[in-house]
Amino acid sequence: MTKHVDDLRFTGKEDKATQVVNKLKEEFGDLDIEKDEYTNCGVEHKRLSNGTVEMTQSRYINSLKTIGHPELVGAAAEAETSAEVHQLYQSLLGAAAFTLLTQHWIAVYIISLQRHTHSSKNIHVRRLNAVVRALQKNPAKLVYHAMNCSNKIVSFMDAAFAKEQDKGYGLRGAVHMRKGVGTDTGIEVYHMLLAECKSLKLVTRSSFSSETLGLTGGLDSMWPLMVTLHEVAHGPLRADQARRIREEGGLKVSADALIDAKSVFDAVTASPQKAPAEKNLANHLFWVREWLEIGILDQLKWCDTRDMIADGLTKGKVERNLLLDAMNGRIEMKHEMRAWKPVKRRTTTSSSSSAPRATETPSSSSSLTRADDKVIELSRADDKVNEPSRRRPEDQQRSRQQGPRA
Repeated sequence: MTKHVDDLRFTGKEDKATQVVNKLKEEFGDLDIEKDEYTNCGVEHKRLSNGTVEMTQSRYINSLKTIGHPELVGAAAEAETSAEVHQLYQSLLGAAAFTLLTQHWIAVYIISLQRHTHSSKNIHVRRLNAVVRALQKNPAKLVYHAMNCSNKIVSFMDAAFAKEQDKGYGLRGAVHMRKGVGTDTGIEVYHMLLAECKSLKLVTRSSFSSETLGLTGGLDSMWPLMVTLHEVAHGPLRADQARRIREEGGLKVSADALIDAKSVFDAVTASPQKAPAEKNLANHLFWVREWLEIGILDQLKWCDTRDMIADGLTKGKVERNLLLDAMNGRIEMKHEMRAWKPVKRRTTTSSSSSAPRATETPSSSSSLTRADDKVIELSRADDKVNEPSRRRPEDQQRSRQQGPRA
């Protein structure tokens, strides 16, 4: 159930929905009720006969007006805009950004243009006009197929790095999909839960650091989605239960993370795991490995760049086809992949009974893994950490007293 001003939108079983409507009528009198096809906050919803839901903003998009100011005619592309044109630029950019509720395929262009909201040039106005025209020519839909959920989230995470004149700029993108089986077709379908395109907030000096931060940032965004799906099926978690699951695992929802950076994949799955050349990234890599070992993350996968859906969220020159297919609930992996998960999950015990104990997350087969994929099964012997820098202080002191072994 969601509320905006005097609009209330909710879903549920027919008898429960009728009870809610009757209670609202008792309090507020007659209501305007729309079912299956309606517009809420500029987003058009349509529920098909088979239960599939389509969402678009075509009416809102067609109402947008491009900037046609006399000052732009024959003006130099790199010249600063006047105060009047800049105000028009800010207004149209904000209106175009609202379409990201359903039009994820233009996110990278909007984020790029938003970097110039304080000081714009004529070229930025022209690029914004081009984005709006492309939107109006090809408005896309978000399709949520009627399906039986597989309790699995599949997340594609990518990043981009550009060495600019004064500094480096990093951008990360992530697409989080809920996996299931279509109720009427029996084939594998997906729901796009979240697509994000954001600038990296931490300092980035290379593509490796951008890809690492893109992976950890994507996992940060994936965690609330996993908890929400868990709570929808199994009830709300108390604060101590949520903290316990975050530290030890035990969610009833599993997840796979897909990246196209082979260097990051190797750094996370190495045995023994070592700190990278950029030492400040060590904790990020160890954190991802910990998620795999306690079972929050079922598998880490490397995929070909040509199959990376999130590529369209970080690069403006690549095709939008993969992203548009994902918005329609379809994913097809056409090239080689590699997958990794620990042979044995790390488990912990506790005397407290206030929270569920961590359990090994069951791995499930997926069509995203091709027959010729290589699943690397590497794990530390007996889950011991061999790096001296990560030993407990008392162990390090004992080693210094005993001296080097023969």
